[in-house]
Amino acid sequence: MLQPVRGLGKQIVKRQGVGMKIPISFLFTFGILLLSEAGFSKDINILFLGNSYTNRHDIPDLVEAVLEEGDPETDVHVSRVIYGGQNMFKHSTYYFSQSFLEQSTITNEEIESRIAKMKGFLESKKAPDEEEWNTHWASLGKSKVSFADIHSHIKKAILNHEALLSDNPKTKWDYVVLQSWRDTTLEPDQGYAKYAAKLADIAREQGTGVILYLTSPETQNITPVTEAYQPESAERDLKVALTLAKTLEPKAVVPVPLAIRNIQEGGTRLAFRYRNDGHPNQTCAYLVANLFYAAFTGKSPEGLAFDTVTENKEKEGKDPDGGELTVVFKGKTKRYLQRMAFEAVQEFESMAEAE
Repeated sequence: MLQPVRGLGKQIVKRQGVGMKIPISFLFTFGILLLSEAGFSKDINILFLGNSYTNRHDIPDLVEAVLEEGDPETDVHVSRVIYGGQNMFKHSTYYFSQSFLEQSTITNEEIESRIAKMKGFLESKKAPDEEEWNTHWASLGKSKVSFADIHSHIKKAILNHEALLSDNPKTKWDYVVLQSWRDTTLEPDQGYAKYAAKLADIAREQGTGVILYLTSPETQNITPVTEAYQPESAERDLKVALTLAKTLEPKAVVPVPLAIRNIQEGGTRLAFRYRNDGHPNQTCAYLVANLFYAAFTGKSPEGLAFDTVTENKEKEGKDPDGGELTVVFKGKTKRYLQRMAFEAVQEFESMAEAE
């Protein structure tokens, strides 16, 4: 964090050789701007759009904790719009999650219009634009995906919009996090690349910076490995991320696939997914939070006290594998994950610069 500007409390300032007087009102305004630019005593509002890969272990709260520790003068506020098992295609096209991104400018009439559209979606078992629906799934190697299966999520989105309509906090978001999930494809302008770009355009109109959160569901190993697990999946995700880094110029990219691949290469006893649940475990969540810190600040999280992750989906007081809900990372493991997070971010940025 840059240090606050000193010496701005004087009544006048003399330019060398000129002796021009500057009103204190100008100095006060200028000082405020400088302090804001430096990040001193600054509030940061971050909106997360995603699914359970954002919700489990409460990734937004972990990110808030590590960012605030790294810069105690910054107050981070997080919020999230979560639909389990859903991607940016459905977030943007059928659940209108952009309403929450636009909440500082959206009108009640627009919210009501989107509620009406979603209610219209529920009247049919077929997607309103079947060609777009089928093209999206075909690009991900899937076919005959039922539109009726997302009706329950549309109903939840309607309730969320009705809540926004009755009580809109009008939050102006500084950043929006767009989470990937089994939707990265090398087909041009499809999948995550297409719909993250759509939401990024809306964010840009709102003056909101974009953070791309690349998850890595296919490469998360359950047991120790001696080499990178599913490296072709990591390679695909990285190619998509590099393309988006160039075209969208986001504030940050959180390269989970790269970090996990780097840790796996040469072998590791660390596991990043539960055995009895298809979700990341506490180790992966800890790595993700440190990746956010490194990508957002450009600094290493090494040395930060942040060390605790708690599973928020319990079964009889245990995590899905029967372990303790809360894991505290210590010693070599803690330092190693912090360092690998920073090195992955540095490596990704070097790759992006070379593109």
